[in-house]
Amino acid sequence: MKILAAVDGSACSLTMLEMLCDRLAWFHDPAITLIYVHPALPYKRAVAWAGKDAVQKYYDEESEAALAPARGVLAKRNIAFDVQRRVGDAAGEIVRAATEGHADVIAMGTRGHTALATLVMGSTTTKVIATTRTPVLLLK
Repeated sequence: MKILAAVDGSACSLTMLEMLCDRLAWFHDPAITLIYVHPALPYKRAVAWAGKDAVQKYYDEESEAALAPARGVLAKRNIAFDVQRRVGDAAGEIVRAATEGHADVIAMGTRGHTALATLVMGSTTTKVIATTRTPVLLLK
């Protein structure tokens, strides 16, 4: 079963990943792909000024910093995984990756730090649920 696990380097996404690892027995022959989506720089002139190589280096460094804790969680448990790094709208890229990779499920964390926030999922999670045909497993 192909599992696309969306991570962003936050404590919430690491908790989701730990919980997913604890529940891998739920899935037949699980194959995990971590995905991290970095928001695109909003100003094309800034990108042009900095240069394409410098911007790509920035995206790569930021992506690796966000993925490092998740890689550690899986490595500590000796769980094999693949990684995808993308740039753009997080929800759109997660849905696109799930579709292109024929994921069987998208695993995501929820956010919530206050009583009101616990009633509402994060905006990326909400958008993914609203736009994907792939089942979404929410772990908190």
